Amino acid sequence: MKRMNVVLLLTLFAAAAVIAVGCGSAPSRSTAASDPDYTYRITGQFASWGSNYDQKFMMESVSASDSRLRPISAALRDAMYIYLGEYTPNPNVSANWNVKYLGAGIDLDGVYAVKVIRLERDLEGIEPSGWMHNMWIPSTEAGGVRNLSPDTLYTPLSRSDEEAAAAGDGLGSNNDNPVLLKGPATYYVVFAVMNDRSRAMGAVVK
Repeated sequence: MKRMNVVLLLTLFAAAAVIAVGCGSAPSRSTAASDPDYTYRITGQFASWGSNYDQKFMMESVSASDSRLRPISAALRDAMYIYLGEYTPNPNVSANWNVKYLGAGIDLDGVYAVKVIRLERDLEGIEPSGWMHNMWIPSTEAGGVRNLSPDTLYTPLSRSDEEAAAAGDGLGSNNDNPVLLKGPATYYVVFAVMNDRSRAMGAVVK
C-alpha cells in the first residue's frame, strides 16, 4: 500500500512538472515578441516609397494584448510577431494618381496606399543603421497578405500580375498596393507574421 502511494505521488509530481514546463513555453499575448531576423517599416507616397531604414517610418513590435489592436485582436489570435506603425494621410496633398480596384468599387488617391518593407541585418557593414532592404510586402517575391481588417484596409488578391490580367476582375495582384479605406484619419497600420509563417496586414482607426 505504501509503495502504491509513493508511485502515485511521483506520478502526480511528474504530471505537474510537465504542465509547468508546457505553460512556461507558451507564448504570452501580453509580451511583445520581435522577429529575430528582420525588422519592418511602412512606406507609400507619404514616404516617397522609400525602402531603406528610416526611423520615422519604422514599425513598433507590439504584443497581441496592446490596447491599440483591440478592434482586430481576434484576427491576431495566431500571430507570432506583430508590428504597428502610425500614419495620418493628408488629403490636401494629392499623390496625383489613384489606387483603383474597380472590382471592389475602390478608386482612392494614392496618399491612402501603404506597403510594408522587410529589412534584414546588414552583415557587411554597408548601412549605418545596421539594416538593409530585403523585400516589399506584398510583392512578387513575398506573395500576398491575409487581410486582418477588411472594413478599414483593402488588400489585393494573392496572385501574379498575369493571373490578375487573365481574370480581369479588377481585384489586384501581389504587386499592387494595399489601401486605407476610411479617408483622412489617423491609422495604426498593422503587419503580422502568423504562426504558419503567412503574413497579414490590417489597419485600426485611432
